[in-house]
Amino acid sequence: MSLKGADLINKYPEVKEWIDAITTKERTRIVYLRGMQDFIDFSSLKPPEMLRIKREGLKEGKPRTSLEKKLVEWIRNRENKYGQNTVIACVTAIQSFLAFHGMPLPKKFARIAGREALILREPELSEVEAMISYAHDLEKKALLTIAAECPCRPRVFAALRWGWLEEGWENKDLAQIILPREFRPSKSGASRKFEPIAFIGKRSIDLLKRLKEKRGAVKLEDRVFPYTHTWFKKSVQRIFQRCIQENAIRPSRTDEQTLSLKSFRKYVFNAIDACRDISPEWRSMLKGRDLGVEKYYSKENIESLREVYRTRVYPQIWKREEPTKLERLREQLELWGVNPDDVIKEEAAKKLAGMRKEWKGIGPKPRPSGTYEFTEKEMEGILQEKIRELLQIQKEGFRKTSTNGGKPFESRIISEEELTAYLDEGWDLVKELSNGKIVIRRPLETE
Repeated sequence: MSLKGADLINKYPEVKEWIDAITTKERTRIVYLRGMQDFIDFSSLKPPEMLRIKREGLKEGKPRTSLEKKLVEWIRNRENKYGQNTVIACVTAIQSFLAFHGMPLPKKFARIAGREALILREPELSEVEAMISYAHDLEKKALLTIAAECPCRPRVFAALRWGWLEEGWENKDLAQIILPREFRPSKSGASRKFEPIAFIGKRSIDLLKRLKEKRGAVKLEDRVFPYTHTWFKKSVQRIFQRCIQENAIRPSRTDEQTLSLKSFRKYVFNAIDACRDISPEWRSMLKGRDLGVEKYYSKENIESLREVYRTRVYPQIWKREEPTKLERLREQLELWGVNPDDVIKEEAAKKLAGMRKEWKGIGPKPRPSGTYEFTEKEMEGILQEKIRELLQIQKEGFRKTSTNGGKPFESRIISEEELTAYLDEGWDLVKELSNGKIVIRRPLETE
């Protein structure tokens, strides 16, 4: 820390109380104290004087005081000398200092420094899926999947330890990330940053299991992502650019940021907000808002929140359009190893044969191509009838397939993450379903 920064802390208890409460990161402390000292040098206003001016202005009902006037002069002076980000960082320091002592400036105040800040881009599900798909190594794929399921700030993923995952997480379909107390601070102050009561679902768990197997022996205190802060930022940026190059997602507009871990956090927030049937308290805990009442964080309440996440939030995160009746019928036949297209073609051939038999030179002649186009309703009826036929065969104790030479087989529906392991065991991929699941099968051993 610079000498001036240390002097500020030693000389002004208001500054020490503020900086100690809001951050322990040395880099952030240096930036904030440097900004504070620069404003003091420019305005000749000491920290106690800043607080006095704001306090008196608020008592008189004047939200804009001589302090704001000095801040504008300072910003205009500095924006001709420094970059946009440097100026905003300095202004943020003054905002944070005043807010901590109960006298916040308007949020838009920092934006008078140059152009408006870029809008946080909020991704759609298709964009989240594309980013995960184009993350070509396991670490990045796991990072983005966890970020899509758990609305923590990037600082949590950078610090995440294996020991923070609840006991037995490998065998669960939903697991809690038990964050240390530092992520739910108890000190008073406007700048406290609470993290959610954090859960992850099956997708993240499967990827973490694979990552753990890849690493070999890991210790509870080992970081899940043992990389620098630059790795987190650059990795997401590179994946974003790759998606654009492959036309998987659109480029950001000129007023938008690129997709980032903060974007993924907002995506989960949107999923939580879309769940209209959960209480404000549950919503706040899932987002990491301080409820100020300790009882909400009891073991019983967290278990109730787990069920809210399981039944409401997690399905919303990976929401997909409901398949049509025809799609569901097709998927059911595929699960049994029957190709629905073959069923429809067979019925079309029968339909044409019947038409030719009945045709006696009156009316349009059936098309010579040998095809017949059924309506969607007609195809539903055809596939339903085929399902009834197969159910009757099963009821009578027979096993039948049109694509396995009459030999019996075993079928399963699995997730994409499980596919590699099953293929290694001799299973065959049959079809990817509209809900993202995959149908696999293998011949049964017979005597």
